[in-house]
Amino acid sequence: MTISKHTYRFLGSLLCLLGLLSGSAFAQTQQADSSYFEINGREDRRVTIPFELINNLVVIEAQINGSTPLKFIVDTGVRYTLITSLYNREVYLNSTRIINLAGLGEGEVLQAYFSEGNILDIDRVSGRNMEVVILQEDIFKLASFMGTEVHGLIGYDLFKNFVVEINYKRKHIYLYKPEEFEEKFEKLPRHRKWHEVSLFLDERKSYVNVDYHSPVTDSTVPLRLLVDTGSSNAFSLYELAHPAIKVPENTIDTFLGTGLSGDVTGELGRIPSIQLDEFTFEEPVVAYPDSISIRRAFKIGKRQGSIGGEAFRRFKVIFHYQNEAMYMRKNSDFGDEFHYNASGIEVHTPIANLPYYVISDVRKGSPAEEAGVKVGDVIQYLNRRPVESYTLNEVHNRFYNKEGSRIRMTVLRDDTARLEFNFRMKDELQLQMDN
Repeated sequence: MTISKHTYRFLGSLLCLLGLLSGSAFAQTQQADSSYFEINGREDRRVTIPFELINNLVVIEAQINGSTPLKFIVDTGVRYTLITSLYNREVYLNSTRIINLAGLGEGEVLQAYFSEGNILDIDRVSGRNMEVVILQEDIFKLASFMGTEVHGLIGYDLFKNFVVEINYKRKHIYLYKPEEFEEKFEKLPRHRKWHEVSLFLDERKSYVNVDYHSPVTDSTVPLRLLVDTGSSNAFSLYELAHPAIKVPENTIDTFLGTGLSGDVTGELGRIPSIQLDEFTFEEPVVAYPDSISIRRAFKIGKRQGSIGGEAFRRFKVIFHYQNEAMYMRKNSDFGDEFHYNASGIEVHTPIANLPYYVISDVRKGSPAEEAGVKVGDVIQYLNRRPVESYTLNEVHNRFYNKEGSRIRMTVLRDDTARLEFNFRMKDELQLQMDN
């Protein structure tokens, strides 16, 4: 599991690696799973849960043991509900003990708390006997890079109990009782706008098969990818996982994130296409973690990469774990081009929910660096609008425009100098095919 510190659009690009919680760490938890969700009140066939969409990540509110509302990223890549930070909130947890965690990245194994027998409330849905992992320190700093307090992640617990539909355009999650909707879901694959994609479930995770078009060999090969709604990027591929996976010629080096065990570095590149069942993603931007950072991932050896939110946001998606299927229907965003941060600027906020935005990284050789932007500059105006009128998510989106787009920015440097910058985006990931 990773949270990007510098390449925010790839925030969570490897969040799935909570799944690398070491087997030994959870050896004491491998009892029969007694947790379950139930719908409170009326016996509705569907429960509607609104969500925030922050850089392709689905964020919902939940309560643990009657706590004040907490915000969680809905992440198919995590096996256990995870609390990353409580921001001074009080949460009472049952039956807590210390465990060891291992994740993507270099560094020492981390310790966390493991709690059983908890109640997790999401709208009119209650989870009983829930297992929760709580980090001892906030190593991911989610609030700083999402602009709002985010307290953790929830994944398999939700998907194992319900058929889960995510409507990215309406920003709603719909939860269905599987036994009451078999007839409806059996009809979906025959609907001309819906397509059934096979899911492969293993150890609380789901995978799909795709066809990968290599820009280096100009060949197409099948790959298996982790389904990861907790990843904001479209795709991540592991070069060492398959001989056909090659890093494209035009790439940029980047810091991809911080994992449970340390930093994750790698490259961004563009490839000709990836095909998922009936759907072809043309010229997507792909993250390639370096081999040292992902050495732990290969110990489980069940995938060659992951597919995330930048791909899923182009659909209505229904996850039906009980049928080992995913139903997909294009929305109006399907034809959007795949962009990345062509400005080279990364921004964070030291105080959640306040429009105070500090430049945390400037990529070497980027348009921003060439214009003179520096780490520590505080943005005051962006494209002639006061920065107070932007959310952090909106600020990030301005840096993901296509080549040639202009950025006009006024910053405060060292609390004294007021500087203005004017530069244009350039695409450093233009696709080239070897002859």
